[in-house]
Amino acid sequence: MVLLALSLALALGLISILGSDHVRASRNLEALTLYRKVLTAANRLSAERGPMNSVLGEEPAPGTPARRKLAEFRALSDRALAEINPDADSGFTPHLVTRDGLEAVHLRLVEARHAADRVSTLPLAERSVAEIGGVIAGMFDVVEVMRPVVSAAMAELVEHDGALAGHALTGQMLGDLREYAGRMGSYLAPSIAAREPLSAAAQDELALTRGRILQIWQSLERQLSVHADAPELVAAVHETNRLYFGTGLGLIARLTAEGRSNRYSVTTEEMTLQYVPSMAPLEQLRERFLDDMLMHAQETRKASAWWLQAVAAFTVLIVLINLSLLLAARRRIFRPLLQARDHIVALAEERSLDRPVGIRKHGGEMHELFAALEILRLKLRERLRLTERLKVQAETDALTGLLNRRTFDRLGQDDPDFDYLPVETGLILMDIDRFKLINDGHGHVAGDTVLRAVSALVTEMVRKNDLVMRYGGEEIAIVLPNTSLRTLSRIAETLRAALAEQAIILDDDTELRVTASFGVAVGRRDGSGWKVLIEAADQALYAAKAGGRNRVSIAGEQLLAGPVAIKPIRVA
Repeated sequence: MVLLALSLALALGLISILGSDHVRASRNLEALTLYRKVLTAANRLSAERGPMNSVLGEEPAPGTPARRKLAEFRALSDRALAEINPDADSGFTPHLVTRDGLEAVHLRLVEARHAADRVSTLPLAERSVAEIGGVIAGMFDVVEVMRPVVSAAMAELVEHDGALAGHALTGQMLGDLREYAGRMGSYLAPSIAAREPLSAAAQDELALTRGRILQIWQSLERQLSVHADAPELVAAVHETNRLYFGTGLGLIARLTAEGRSNRYSVTTEEMTLQYVPSMAPLEQLRERFLDDMLMHAQETRKASAWWLQAVAAFTVLIVLINLSLLLAARRRIFRPLLQARDHIVALAEERSLDRPVGIRKHGGEMHELFAALEILRLKLRERLRLTERLKVQAETDALTGLLNRRTFDRLGQDDPDFDYLPVETGLILMDIDRFKLINDGHGHVAGDTVLRAVSALVTEMVRKNDLVMRYGGEEIAIVLPNTSLRTLSRIAETLRAALAEQAIILDDDTELRVTASFGVAVGRRDGSGWKVLIEAADQALYAAKAGGRNRVSIAGEQLLAGPVAIKPIRVA
């Protein structure tokens, strides 16, 4: 009966786990559906600016194509916002996407539309660039008020399943790509409508937004490359490159050049008719990506339901078999087998390597079984001791006591020993400045003392979960899981300043002052991301050394070291 109870408990536990998985898969699907609705609403708000730009560039007249299009797009925006219902009566109740957040969007939208309608009733000649720009800025504000709702929906999704964080961020970036693409046309619209030269501020906004678009797209192309098995998504990427980054940005560049000389070849409506179609692939790409996410979520829920039913049926079968075996088995066989099973599990989990199996308690065939288990226990115990000793030797640098380069390389090789670390990570590479001069001037023993002192200082100052490793001769790598670039730069600057403030006392009581250069980068440690992260940090380190040493260098920028005070420390 014990075996039956154990089997039944195990089966019920498995059913409970699978049931929880099914509930989680269902909630993931519902959270993803909500996230898609929010992204769709944000996109509709962005798209509404297109026909609005056309209306602002034409004379006031009822029933024009541009005004009909604007009314149609406003209705689509209202419908998309109405689809987001955090108070819906369903099993999924979001707590981050709130009615108050949506109300704020609605109120700002009403204000922006009212301003647009007021300006559009003025004769075209009386509309200034400032008035038109103010209307467009109002619609920009609507999108900005919508951003917290998008972030809340993304947080809602990630809260249910952290593995979806990367996909959720990609979806948000696709939405941002469409938003910034739409803003390019909106920056041009006021000047085209008023037939005035493009202001320097508008030109700056166009250049800045173009840079953002290219930066987002560069990141998206890398992220979307993992979806090579989704032909529709791949086709959407190609079409985006061809139509938007070819035709669309080309049109913006031409109109920007025309704006400098105030020789526009189009009206705002003509610009909208030419530019908006080039943005269609951006929307299609977002839809294809969200379709792919939804499809996988639906498949996951379907699979979880199948497994739940299968395990339930299998449980019934196992219970029937166990009942039959219990009726037929004898106690003198049943109990030793259970004990043997417990010993095997304990040995596999390395829980009972120091406790003898107990051969004398059993006779006959069971004696041979437990004798074999005792031999296995002794062998496993010896192997564990050797393994632990070798592991320490293999992972530790003998001079500094830090983790060694081999351990550093394993971080990017999907090593199960580091599964507890998040994929998103920060990396600081530091290099002791002019270390060769220390070896040449004071000897290699002094160089070793410096390395130990610097290693001890770094180990003492970093956080408990950070990994400090000897990367090269005088280079130290610090891996900081889940750390932002801003925090990384602060940590590196703190280390740089602390090292510069100290004087290391050598064995002959000579005070030696050293500084170090730092390269800071953030990235991922999976796949090729680890190599990219190392190269980025290495390039930043090179920039710090090229910039005069005793520097912290980040991607694209540098933090210059200030003057420091020297305070001696003694390292044992």
